[in-house]
Amino acid sequence: MSRARYVGMRLESEYGTAEEDDPVHYEDTICGIQPDLGWLIPAPVAKRAYQKRQRGFYRAQGPIGDFDVTPEGIIGELLNGLFGSSSPNNDETGVYTHTFTPQDTLPSYTIRAGVEQTERVLPGCLIEALTLKYSAGQFLKANALVYSGFPETKDTIGTPTIDPLQPLTQIDDLVNITIGGDAYRATIISDIEITIKNNIPFSRGDLSGRTFSTKRIGHRTVTGRLTAYFEDTTEYDDFIAGTPFDLIAGVTGPLIGDSETYRYNVTLNLYELQFLRDAAPNIVTQDQPLVINAPFQAFYDTGELLEAKAFLRNSVADY
Repeated sequence: MSRARYVGMRLESEYGTAEEDDPVHYEDTICGIQPDLGWLIPAPVAKRAYQKRQRGFYRAQGPIGDFDVTPEGIIGELLNGLFGSSSPNNDETGVYTHTFTPQDTLPSYTIRAGVEQTERVLPGCLIEALTLKYSAGQFLKANALVYSGFPETKDTIGTPTIDPLQPLTQIDDLVNITIGGDAYRATIISDIEITIKNNIPFSRGDLSGRTFSTKRIGHRTVTGRLTAYFEDTTEYDDFIAGTPFDLIAGVTGPLIGDSETYRYNVTLNLYELQFLRDAAPNIVTQDQPLVINAPFQAFYDTGELLEAKAFLRNSVADY
């Protein structure tokens, strides 16, 4: 029996129709997408035992990850599915920088999840949310929440090719953290967690049937949390004054192929951030450093015409 366990994604040409071809990219990660038949169970009156039931809306949802981000795993598919649009730029032969920007419609994916004895095929997958975690001395971590409103099928277990590249790390000087234009602020930061969410009204349906047949989305929210050492009052002052700021959070890897210039890179740009609370340090004992643990939210920037965008540089031509 095969011991294959994997997750693969492929962009759909038609929403809800499973792509027959194998995924373009796979990830070495856990996956917890679970189906729900939405059973409708009326309360019994004539007897104490439950007798009747009928299937309701079909819905499947669950996480992919946490996983260590490699530049050519499924991070490109997740970013494209999250934002809705990707635009590649061919920097040089074999090197592409993809820019992901927010749209009001989302692409759908067929996800194939290998579970040793069979391959689960989930069509019509939408990316509800993606979280990126930047922690000092650790790999860049990602976690996605996925929705699928079309019944899954199964196929023969596959033989995936997992991205052989090393995960991107927060250990060397290729980490790029810029707050309000000041790159030096990276020296005080220990953790940043960023979540972008599409707020898809997934629990609702219509009279067309059991599936989530029409893609609908809600407000897009961009939130996060900054954990930093309290070595000066910059963030505290911004919080008290209500001063907005921008944030660039990027991680860079080795050179791409034969390039002498371009390196693998994943970067999030957030605009018009506002600290919401907890930007003041609590008093702790002298054997512990003073830290702030401040949540924030991004807002629409009239200059950029968006509140967030992402960049991914690798050798993949298009998403």
